[in-house]
Amino acid sequence: MFDDFTSSYEILERSGIENPLFETLRLFDLLSGGVIRNAGLGNLSGPDIDLPQVIRKRKEGIPWEYILGIAHFMGRLFVCTKDTLIPTDETRVLVKAALDSIHVQEERGEVPLVMELGTGCGNIACTLAMETQRARILASDLSADAVAVAEMNVGRYKLANRISLFCGDLFAPFHELGYEGAVDYVICNPPYIPTGSLERLDREILDNEPRVALDGGPYGIDIFRRLIADSITMLKPEGKLFFEIGERQEKLATRLLENSGGYKEIEYFTHEETIRALRAVKRQ
Repeated sequence: MFDDFTSSYEILERSGIENPLFETLRLFDLLSGGVIRNAGLGNLSGPDIDLPQVIRKRKEGIPWEYILGIAHFMGRLFVCTKDTLIPTDETRVLVKAALDSIHVQEERGEVPLVMELGTGCGNIACTLAMETQRARILASDLSADAVAVAEMNVGRYKLANRISLFCGDLFAPFHELGYEGAVDYVICNPPYIPTGSLERLDREILDNEPRVALDGGPYGIDIFRRLIADSITMLKPEGKLFFEIGERQEKLATRLLENSGGYKEIEYFTHEETIRALRAVKRQ
């Protein structure tokens, strides 16, 4: 760990890191579990690091999260590797919207059943479990390597009694397990970037994060189509589907929901005045 913030900045500056102040802030914020963005520069703690190796990797454009193997999400640290996307602040909108509904159900003494698809490092599933009293969470990912990372985070927070992990494409792992018509909530942060827009992403994202978790097809809605259609089978009547969307995709997503004939009461949720998630209620 660096002795202090100033010496860390000076080391990064001498090493030729572009914008060393910003990079030092990012590093210390990550190591402190979000202390900088939430409060200040105190209470810093984190793993010992090999400074020369860290600087070399950062100069190569590798994100801090992959260098250190940890990422911050909603006040907690999660194991994070190149097999998973790096959690983003925008996804808080999706999680908080789902939590509001889950809390109402729990207040009635019920035990909500949640399916989280494309779990990645498991940050959404773990956060849902830790922010609820009784909810049971079934989480899946297409990548076995991503599921292995999620298992580490489930173990880190001792949530194995609340979260069950599966490897497979969307709902595929659940079809033979008797969950059809039994799920209260389906939650997903799908790939939603149009294929033609991928090359316009920051190179740090495109060169490091798994493309399969970014590429949403020609219009960015390939997974939306499957998610909307297949959730109808899994959800209870009045069950709710929550998913994250990209900028200006709300009309496409709404059209898919309406055309399916299976949903009502579509509601949007915003991040910094941009619609980033929506909720739809399954019809009877």
